[in-house]
Amino acid sequence: MAARDYIWDSQAAKRLSEAELTKHYEKNKQHYEGLAKTSWDGLNAVSEAPVLLKHGDLWDVLLPVLSRDSTTLKGLGDKDLPIPTAYGGARWAAWFTHYVVEKFLTTIDKGGS
Repeated sequence: MAARDYIWDSQAAKRLSEAELTKHYEKNKQHYEGLAKTSWDGLNAVSEAPVLLKHGDLWDVLLPVLSRDSTTLKGLGDKDLPIPTAYGGARWAAWFTHYVVEKFLTTIDKGGS
């Protein structure tokens, strides 16, 4: 199953919280916001209609970045979760990427970044 097929919903958010990946995010918030901002800025630079960019667009760009990011890989390992290339790892990477995107876009909506 492709990572995109993993649904981002309240159950996914609950699983991230239970696995303490939300704590990992908070501990490394500046790092993840920086990756998201860089990706978002890149999307805005190449898009014909930046105003139409949405969650899924940033997710598409950020997933391969987070799947190779040493901070993310260490966080998954510290929580005994599979890395993105391991069996079951695509789900965790997809969910965590959705979480990072959601957090970042919330800052955009509030006038940040």
